[in-house]
Amino acid sequence: MTPHFAHKKNEACPSFFSEGESKDHLQGKQQLYLFFQKHADHVELEPYFKMLAQRPDLLVNSGNKRIPIEFQCSTIPVADMESRSAGYRSIGMDPVWILRTPEKFIGLPQGVGIFHLSHFEEHFLTRRSPEGRVLLTYHPQTERFHYYSSLFHVVGNRHIGIHRTLSSSLQIFPFARPKTPTVEDLQKYTTIYLSMRDQFLQSRILLNRKGIRDSFLRICYELRLVPTELPLWIGVPVRGSDAFREHDCEWQLALHYYMRRHGVSLNNLSQVHVRKYLARTNQTSERKEYACLAYRDFLHAVGIDPFRYHGDIDEKCLHAFISKRFLAKGNEN
Repeated sequence: MTPHFAHKKNEACPSFFSEGESKDHLQGKQQLYLFFQKHADHVELEPYFKMLAQRPDLLVNSGNKRIPIEFQCSTIPVADMESRSAGYRSIGMDPVWILRTPEKFIGLPQGVGIFHLSHFEEHFLTRRSPEGRVLLTYHPQTERFHYYSSLFHVVGNRHIGIHRTLSSSLQIFPFARPKTPTVEDLQKYTTIYLSMRDQFLQSRILLNRKGIRDSFLRICYELRLVPTELPLWIGVPVRGSDAFREHDCEWQLALHYYMRRHGVSLNNLSQVHVRKYLARTNQTSERKEYACLAYRDFLHAVGIDPFRYHGDIDEKCLHAFISKRFLAKGNEN
C-alpha cells in the first residue's frame, strides 16, 4: 500500500477530502485540469466553498468570470444536480456540467442519427441559438469531446440530432460551438422523422393490447380516421414539442379531438382553451401550452382546417418546416 495520510477512525472531514472516485473521473478531471491550464486565466482543482459546503471538480477563471466545472461520470439524482447548481448561482457563478461520454454512444458514427437519452442525460442539455439543444460530453480514454447538437425530441427518450467529435488538442474555451445542420443533414432529419412517425403509427396497431380502450385508437375511431393514414399535418415537430413525452401524433390528435368535442375552431383556439385541454389530461405546463399554440400557428400558416380535415401537406412542406426550425435566427428547438 502506498504511504498516505488518513483520517482517524470513524471521523469525517468533508471540507478537505472528496468522496471515492472512479478511475474515469480522476483521469478525466486531470485531463480537463491540464486543458484549462492552457485555455483559461487560472484553474483550481477541487476548491472548497465553505459557505456552500460544496466542492466543484474544477474552478476556472476566464476574464471576469469564475466558472465551476463538474465532470460527471456516474448517475446521481437530478435533484442533487439542481441543488448544486443553485448553490453556485447563489454566489454569482454559472456552473458547467460535462457528462462523461456514455458507452452506448462511443461506437456511433458521426453525422445525423437517432440518440436515446435517459432522463438523467437530458439534464445536461443546453439551449443555444442557432444550434438549438446541445449535449456536450467528454471521453477520457480517447481524450475527445463528443457533441450531440441540433437535437429535437421525437418520442419517449429518442431524439434526432447530429453527432460530432473534437480532440481535446483542438478544443478551445469557451467551448467550440457546433455548426448548424447542412442542407443534406436537414434532408436526413426529414427522412428519419417520417420513418419514425410511420413506425409509431404501425406499432400502435400491431403492438396494441388494449384494443379500443387505447386512447389514441379510440380517438381515431370516433373521428373516423385510419391510424396509419393520418394526414401529415397531424404529427408535426413544432417548437416546444419536447415538453410532451408522447409522439407528436398522439398529443396533436388529442388536441383536435378536444376542439371537436367542445366546438372550438382553430381561429378561436386560445391559451385558455389550451389550458383546459391540458388540465383534462393532467399535463398542465407552460412549455406544453407553448407547443400547442405553436401547433395552432403552424396550421394557420399552411391553411389547414382541422374540422373539415380538408387539405394536407406533403413531405416537401414538412421538410421546409423542419429546416426553418434550425435555420431561423434565434430559434428555440
